[in-house]
Amino acid sequence: MRTNSERMVELERISARMLSLNAEKARLDAAMADAAAELRDLFQERVPLPSNALRGRSNFSDTTTATEIACLLRISERSAHRLVQYSALLVTHHPKTLAALRTGAISWAHATTLLHEYAGLPAGTAAGVEDALLPVAIATTVPRLSYRARRLRTQLHPLALDDRARAAVQERRVDIEPADDAMAWLHVHLRATDAAAIDARLTHGARSLQTPSERRTLPQLRTDILTDLLLSDDSPTDRAVSVGSGSRVRADINVTVPVLTLLGVDDAPAELEGYGPIPAEIARRLAAHAPSFTRLLTHPETGAVLSVGRTSYAVPADLKKWLRVRDRTCRHPGCNVPASRCELDHTKPWSQQGTTTHDNLAHLCRKHHKLKSEGIWHYRQSRAGTLTATSPGGRTYACDLEPPPF
Repeated sequence: MRTNSERMVELERISARMLSLNAEKARLDAAMADAAAELRDLFQERVPLPSNALRGRSNFSDTTTATEIACLLRISERSAHRLVQYSALLVTHHPKTLAALRTGAISWAHATTLLHEYAGLPAGTAAGVEDALLPVAIATTVPRLSYRARRLRTQLHPLALDDRARAAVQERRVDIEPADDAMAWLHVHLRATDAAAIDARLTHGARSLQTPSERRTLPQLRTDILTDLLLSDDSPTDRAVSVGSGSRVRADINVTVPVLTLLGVDDAPAELEGYGPIPAEIARRLAAHAPSFTRLLTHPETGAVLSVGRTSYAVPADLKKWLRVRDRTCRHPGCNVPASRCELDHTKPWSQQGTTTHDNLAHLCRKHHKLKSEGIWHYRQSRAGTLTATSPGGRTYACDLEPPPF
């Protein structure tokens, strides 16, 4: 057994090692920023602007560079795009912040927080904010830095907060993020006042339902109220809030269900389009009662699609649905945009004698379809459903189909 003094020595050693590793990580992040900025500059020189430009040369270069980095590092394009944009800002406009990152005085999280606060400020104002906030970043945590930065930005910004708020509201959006165990996060970017009002209403409604017989927790009740309000098309007035109450708003979503699961012979999970596996019990309920979901039956051994629940015999519509089931997502390497939100693309263009057949069609999201049309990314389909993508940097990536979900 170690003595107290020995434990203190060991603690000092581990602490010093962690500090050293943290500084080294910051230096590597700075080097990554340099490399990303160099790659962006290279593509900016090399890649021509599209025929109907994606909002200018720099934005198009950002997109092109991000697609290259995402495949190279096996990260999401959203993460790659952030890396490209942050790197360009650090290298081009904020060398002091980049220098602090290189020395390990601040972390990448500190640097990106600072860049967020510099955004939209005139050069002179941004430089003043940088000078004021860098010492704070070196001495404190990211949350405290962010709080101080928001206050300083509000004081120094040349535009009134009302004007900035009117511009910012144009960026409102809703995103979904898959989570484990048949769950997902729904992220909403909206006015702070609306967010606070929604939060208060959910809490008020949840507390009103808390009775001695109610077993759900406050967070569960808040979630159930939100779900019911969004998915039910009847009035919420005087309705007992519970999962599945009311008639649901119609949408077009595929749920792939093994035949034996649907029959209740076993409990193999089903596949929710754009998400992944969901429990058999939920799948059976959706297949039986939910008009918003298209049931797809699969063979219990091979996983082959047996039925897509067709309501039309028109060949183009049938082929389109079959391809959606086959592809599931955008076929660009690493892209997870559901096929339902993608566009069908002729791998060999129609103008070059490409055919409208299953072995020359694949789903691409709007962005990757655009990059293909502009000749930035290239694809070929060696056999039905098996694509090979070639990046702007000349690297090739196999875009194989996902195996059957069961």
